[in-house]
Amino acid sequence: MPFAYAFSKSATAMRPSPIRELFKLIQRPGMISFAGGLPDPAIFPVEEFAHCAEALSEHGHVALQYGATEGYRPLVDELARRMEKPLGRVPSPEELLIASGSQQIMDMISRVLIDPGDVIVVEAPTYPGALHTFRNAGARFALVPCDSQGMQVETLEEVIATCRRATGKAPKLIYTIINFSNPSGACLATDRRRRLAEIAGQHAIPVLEDDPYGALRYRGEALPTLFSMADGGVLFASSFSKILAPGTRVAWAVGDAELIRKMVVAKQGMDLCTSMVAQVLIAEYCRRGYLEDHLPRICAHYAAKARAMSAALREELDAGAARWSDPEGGFFFWLELPGRDTREVFRRAVDEGVAFLPGPAFYPEPDETVGATVDGSSMARLCFTFAGGEEIAEGSRRLARALA
Repeated sequence: MPFAYAFSKSATAMRPSPIRELFKLIQRPGMISFAGGLPDPAIFPVEEFAHCAEALSEHGHVALQYGATEGYRPLVDELARRMEKPLGRVPSPEELLIASGSQQIMDMISRVLIDPGDVIVVEAPTYPGALHTFRNAGARFALVPCDSQGMQVETLEEVIATCRRATGKAPKLIYTIINFSNPSGACLATDRRRRLAEIAGQHAIPVLEDDPYGALRYRGEALPTLFSMADGGVLFASSFSKILAPGTRVAWAVGDAELIRKMVVAKQGMDLCTSMVAQVLIAEYCRRGYLEDHLPRICAHYAAKARAMSAALREELDAGAARWSDPEGGFFFWLELPGRDTREVFRRAVDEGVAFLPGPAFYPEPDETVGATVDGSSMARLCFTFAGGEEIAEGSRRLARALA
């Protein structure tokens, strides 16, 4: 007889990632994938990063040892300096924490703020990895609808009131991707940012400001961060995954020292510290000025791909078959396919040799939602960063055949 495991309640309640499950269906030769939100390996700074390995000769005794949970101090200082402009000031070392990817930041904030049954306000749609992490912490969700300018903040007060009526207390956290959101590609308008900071402050609700794509702006001017607009209560998070390489698994968070300290204690029970080898190499990469040279290159590279996808979709899709707004940055096109269920379109598209992600993957299930629910069945996310130019054109043709 097989061994019978007495799984915990939290493990029993876990659900597989819908995106990871879909990936099993698209791993076949000849498939053109617009599904995964992957950076293009062709633009990875392999040579420059290899040069930084020279730092191991000088700092190998540090890189190969356990390190401080808070992070490798030279990298902490480098990030604090870089945060002065977006955050409005240089954070102190006690306000900054290095993490093993942005997903770990979400896990830490869940452990220190969320009890089972607590409600987290999220955009509808939002990043499935965040839903997965918060769900595993036992959270429920309250949804704020989005449009081409991001979260419709004018509805936030009513969402909070609905949560109070349903649970007897305010939401425990607001989660938002302010720049070029995953999946919608929307950038939260400045007036909405200001109002969001005001509402969160008035109700004493912490905000997780997730900004992995902010440096990947292809046109327009950078907008102020929520952190710079608020008087505390905002945890800003970003990562090297999209601007350098996801294999580094290095991210950072900036927030109130009290919150950061609790997160440090939580991280001590996770992995003790983020990879010291990765931190030493990235600190050297930044010290040499490579990142300043790299960012314009990847922005130009991805901007060309975004233009190629926009042109291909306009060329191949019949008028009325799909609606979208061209993103000003980030990785994604968010298509509305009126009258279609994108789960069925996905199956037909895979048969044609092209993959995307159906909209329902980016919304919580109705049974874990407080208030209004959305399933996004007519929506689809297309990532333009990974495929080559010819693949973008051919993939758009295959998508048109699937829709036809």
